[in-house]
Amino acid sequence: MKKYIKAKDVKDLFSGLSEFSLIDIREIGQHTNGHPFFSISIPFSVFESKIVELVPCKETLIILMDNNDGLSEIVKEIALEIGYKNIQILKNGVFGWEESGYYLFKGIHVPSKAFGELVELKKHTPHIKPSELRKKIKQNDNIIIIDGRPIDEFKKMNIPFGICCPNMEVPIRIGKEIDDKTEIIVNCAGRTRSIIGAQNLINFGIKNKVRALENGTQGWTLSGYKLEHNKTRSLDLDEIKSDKVKYHESASKIIKNFNLKKINLKKMNFFLQDKTKNTFVFNITANKKFSENKLHLRNAPGGQLIQSTDSFIGVFNCKVILIDDGDLLRSALTASWLKQMGYDVYIFEDDSNYLKNFFDQKKEFIIPKAKVIGNSDLKKILKLNLLDIRTSNEFKEANIKRTKWINRVNLRSANFNKNKDFLLIYSDLVKAELIYKDITSKYKTSVYFYKFDKDFVLSHDLCSKKGAFIKKENCIDFIYHTYKRHLGNRSHSRAYLSWEKGLLDHMDDQEKNRFKIL
Repeated sequence: MKKYIKAKDVKDLFSGLSEFSLIDIREIGQHTNGHPFFSISIPFSVFESKIVELVPCKETLIILMDNNDGLSEIVKEIALEIGYKNIQILKNGVFGWEESGYYLFKGIHVPSKAFGELVELKKHTPHIKPSELRKKIKQNDNIIIIDGRPIDEFKKMNIPFGICCPNMEVPIRIGKEIDDKTEIIVNCAGRTRSIIGAQNLINFGIKNKVRALENGTQGWTLSGYKLEHNKTRSLDLDEIKSDKVKYHESASKIIKNFNLKKINLKKMNFFLQDKTKNTFVFNITANKKFSENKLHLRNAPGGQLIQSTDSFIGVFNCKVILIDDGDLLRSALTASWLKQMGYDVYIFEDDSNYLKNFFDQKKEFIIPKAKVIGNSDLKKILKLNLLDIRTSNEFKEANIKRTKWINRVNLRSANFNKNKDFLLIYSDLVKAELIYKDITSKYKTSVYFYKFDKDFVLSHDLCSKKGAFIKKENCIDFIYHTYKRHLGNRSHSRAYLSWEKGLLDHMDDQEKNRFKIL
């Protein structure tokens, strides 16, 4: 097999039926500055951990993309060591893609965001302007505001009187909260989940009037209205144990309308036994009790699989199997969207209890107790090589004196005192494990670990007084636009909404034709 592959040949693969994965191994900040439409992000800093989730089959054709800086050659060797056998490198990296005349898309989760825009365009999903919603709130109209994001996002900011309920949960949760005349308003932080959430209820067949809040919480603040923060209002997300027959009837209608496929345990096992193909299996409920701890399934709750598909599925032309509490409705609704996005998707129809011990539990890195540094021991070892491996933004907010910020990418060119042991100051154990392996492969000294405790560091005079300065071009691991938007920065919100609305204008026919809006 050739070591390098041209951009045109990669582009041709997207029109075929073979499984493959185009992986951007640059850090997430670099990825968001421009990447091919259907590429996925697996930064070098977490590569070994993420690739087994996003590309489970070792026979898959993997195409690595970098900044034409030699990183792909290093990552290729790592992938071969893990067991991947079919690896090529995009010639000239991301520059080769652009030089071939193909567009580089800024942002994250681009296919999902563009899909949402196409749904609104094709289905004419109704929306409500923030000013009209505010008037309805003041008049105490018969409305309910559903925030279709997970609770952790809801807590950051929400529309006043909004209630959290992830999108795919809404059809089976909302009945107790409304009457026949209640108008349902669905919002998210921006556009995609507002559109998909509202259209999902319409497709479900709910009789109530449903509208998406135009531009979500960002549209609300840009209209001059205040958001709430740290709220926990939520619809009941307990496991579905009753009324399953009723939900099966609703699921059957969705399955018929979208011509969806069901799958039993025997056929699923047949798919999974094929070691030359990728089959992804997800628990798509938002109920925490029915999660990875029970079945060791990856959890993609309440519509997140539609909102950020490339965070869960890393292979083009793969199979996807969805599992819920047995109601089949949430799986059917989620499957209806994935099918329109071009995926070969199946609804698991057997009892999920059959799956106990069916999947292996992912092993986590365990730091040897002797290498763990607690707060009480921190001052004693500050003469080591102090490496802060948290995000550049975390480092800038607070850091220990005399520490050096390091990312796995720039670790390659760094030199340290070989006679000193290392202290890794971390917040992400996955990154810590991989940097630990890189250091021990180069140095013969000991490596210790300290999980950063901001309150302790600040209260014990261990924090750098001057703060930290890192050149913006070196902050390759952080998405500042998202950070600024969530802080309420209006210019960043306007830029984001303009970007999202303009995605369709930059897509070529091949990219648009992947989506089939039904």
